[in-house]
Amino acid sequence: MNHQVTFDKLTSPGSAWTLQRCVPATDGDTALRRMIWVYFWLLILEGALRKWTIPSLSAPLLVVRDPLVLLIYLQAVRCRRFPVNGYMFAYFFLFVCFMLLAVVQIVAGVGGGPLVAAYGLRTNFLHLPLIFLIPQVFSYADVLRVGKWILLLSIPMAGLMIFQFFSTPSSWINAASTSDGEQIAFVVGKIRPAGTFSFATGAAHFFVLATAFLVYGLAEKTRVYSRWLLGAALVAVAIVQPVSGSRTLVLDCALVLVAAIAFVFLSPKSASGILRMIAFICAGVAVLSLTDLFREAVTAFMTRWDSANAATGGVQQGIVWRYFGSFLEPFVLLPQIGLIGQGLGLGSNAASMLMTGSLQFLLAEGEWARIVQESGPILGFSFLAYRVWVAVSIALRAAVAARQHQLLAWLLAWDACRSLATEQLSQPTNLGFVVLVCGLCLAAMPGERLGSPASFGAKETAGPPIDRRFQSQVSGEWCT
Repeated sequence: MNHQVTFDKLTSPGSAWTLQRCVPATDGDTALRRMIWVYFWLLILEGALRKWTIPSLSAPLLVVRDPLVLLIYLQAVRCRRFPVNGYMFAYFFLFVCFMLLAVVQIVAGVGGGPLVAAYGLRTNFLHLPLIFLIPQVFSYADVLRVGKWILLLSIPMAGLMIFQFFSTPSSWINAASTSDGEQIAFVVGKIRPAGTFSFATGAAHFFVLATAFLVYGLAEKTRVYSRWLLGAALVAVAIVQPVSGSRTLVLDCALVLVAAIAFVFLSPKSASGILRMIAFICAGVAVLSLTDLFREAVTAFMTRWDSANAATGGVQQGIVWRYFGSFLEPFVLLPQIGLIGQGLGLGSNAASMLMTGSLQFLLAEGEWARIVQESGPILGFSFLAYRVWVAVSIALRAAVAARQHQLLAWLLAWDACRSLATEQLSQPTNLGFVVLVCGLCLAAMPGERLGSPASFGAKETAGPPIDRRFQSQVSGEWCT
């Protein structure tokens, strides 16, 4: 054991930090924390590796985080940090049931065979325990560090996406992760910029997370991040909205702002900070609107918005029904699914590449329909119910945190809960961001950890540890 000092609880109620009883952190905790940071960096950079650096290894790099996840779990078991709670018991029960289903499907000749079924099990189950493991080792200060890096990266990421926006679809900077693939079209002569990610969905997840940390930094009374960082990140996040060409990105970022406004009703004394944040954002957008770049991007985005709505029957059909209708789609498909489903993993892009040699949807595009089609109605709806259960639990805990004036957990929860309940986990980047934002949300919450005490009799504490490099905002001295 090293001599590193950590705190049971670190929260930021209002303008002051609260520090409570110190406990020692082990070398195992430090190694575990570092591996989670490697997971974060691989999530950000794996698309760049697949598109530009070593495209010949694009397929193996699709699952480059999987071995790391297994190492994280082994390390967590070794240092008694692997979570054991009701959520994990339900997880393992479902995992065993799905493994038995895979065997039944393979024997019955249903689906794409053992390799596709294994990929389906990996998609649904391999990364989910990280949601509960991250708050075991990440402190509030660690969450703030992740936020700082997200904001720092948002600046060059926005510049890269602007470059992609003005480049031709065939340009090397707009390469896809497969040699015969291409980025999604935006308007005539434009594509939806993907940044360093394989596709535009990764950039959307990244900037929604950046928006949450930006809003938090602007609204907090204490200076969580430097003014120059917040100012530069504000410009980056604002300009990416029209440049992205993604209605999902814009609407989800807007949802974070709605969450900030709703926070006032749960924590009225935070109203001044929220108003200050809104003023900064409005000022930033007003300045950007004077530039030709921003105006051109807005014009292109509105063209995309109008054409998409017209093609799908207006806003009601194009956005509202597209979202809420996805929940009803599996019920419509039930007569053609069968009791044991149509094959685990069959709805993933990896399965389509293995079976057809091209990227296409072999099953439904929506996540709920994919899950039920792959695994049948009994286990399919059970897995969806599990995800909704965890999402609702996070939402309720976030509401309690908001009553305790915890803005960051509240903002992250809006993205975490929506993503966990509805996001397409078959896309590796989506899966990585779902796990990351849910874990960060739980780590940002005050009080006891989610669920019962940690595994193998490890003593439960009030919050995950931090290291001594964090500078106390109370005394201004280094914690030693």
